[in-house]
Amino acid sequence: MDHLEEIVLLGLSHRSAEVAIREQYAVQPEDTPRLLRELLEQEGVEEALLLSTCNRTEILIHCSHECDAGELLRFKFFRNLDPDKTYEHHGVRAIIHLYRTAAGLDSQVLGETEILGQLKRAGEVAREAGSMGGVLEPLIQQALSAGKRVHTETGLSEGTLSIARVAVTTAERVFGQLDGRQVVIVGAGETGRLLGRHLLAQGASQIDFVNRTLESAEEAARETGGRAYSLDNLASAMKGADLIATCVDGAPGLITPDHFDRRALGRRDQPTLVIDLSVPRAVQEDVRDLNGVFLINLDDLAPVIATNHEQRGTSIAKADELLVGEVHKFLSLRTYASFRPAIAELHRRFEIAREEVLDQVTSGSASPRELEIAHELSRRLLNAALGQLKEGARAARSEEALDRMYQRYLRSL
Repeated sequence: MDHLEEIVLLGLSHRSAEVAIREQYAVQPEDTPRLLRELLEQEGVEEALLLSTCNRTEILIHCSHECDAGELLRFKFFRNLDPDKTYEHHGVRAIIHLYRTAAGLDSQVLGETEILGQLKRAGEVAREAGSMGGVLEPLIQQALSAGKRVHTETGLSEGTLSIARVAVTTAERVFGQLDGRQVVIVGAGETGRLLGRHLLAQGASQIDFVNRTLESAEEAARETGGRAYSLDNLASAMKGADLIATCVDGAPGLITPDHFDRRALGRRDQPTLVIDLSVPRAVQEDVRDLNGVFLINLDDLAPVIATNHEQRGTSIAKADELLVGEVHKFLSLRTYASFRPAIAELHRRFEIAREEVLDQVTSGSASPRELEIAHELSRRLLNAALGQLKEGARAARSEEALDRMYQRYLRSL
């Protein structure tokens, strides 16, 4: 087995499953360390990382030859789920998928940069849980580096929409303009605050925040000049709102039809827009049946997102080309790393040979200048030998062959 085949990725995302399924298999942040430690207890699992966002849940592991990784991960994370709703990648394909994810090429909103922070945090959690080591650690770090290069060098992220910006664009399509609109944002985390800033910039008159922790709601509300509420006062906060947006984790069905004043809805000249950016969905689906309410979830945002994709063809091609080179660099470094025992032995033999020749030529009484020349000569010869090893590592898997594999991966999406 190719040692790279020991890297396995199993997951689901917006590409493979609708939000109603994604929400069932989302992993809450507080559960991640425990799940990583449990994975390490499984026979054959050497390292593990778990990435769970609003649009994906993915598990990346490095395992030994004896580990039936795909079956293990499917049983632990996606039990009773149709396999067609997931994807499984091994070896180089898993690495390609990870790099594309870090670059925002696999995101629902093409080119978004939030995924870099999410992947970085996933690595930090895995590191703290003791589930990252000599294989996944450099892989994650170099994937992050490649993602940053794509964002800074290809133009893919220029003017890119975030999920929060997509929500604002959708609200503008519903209302025409946001001037004077009253907004309630449920969730004072990163996405909620970003959404608040976008809405404020587009003219929304009042942006209030509701959060589990009142202090966080107050901090977010200070940015927008709005009011802060705890979840206990959710219904009160929603009264009179033109737009209600949710950006919360682990709160399925938080908003129900009972949170709405039906008589007030009937008196409005425009619907109350509810945008649910949460996974699991924080708004019960039967809210959609209320007269005077227009409910949108992540999957409903597809038309706006599709427009964003169509405008970025050239940048996508540049990003793909860059990533082929980045993946090839990582594979070359992995191959070169496998030469370490041979390199150590080469160092040892060069030193022995140098000392033997010095002793023979100088009868054990080399001058400082002779020592300097001998050391410099052996250093240059060793560097030349190591250079050949590096070239061999790069040639072990050609960039052209990797590009063909990358294109096959793209065709399989």
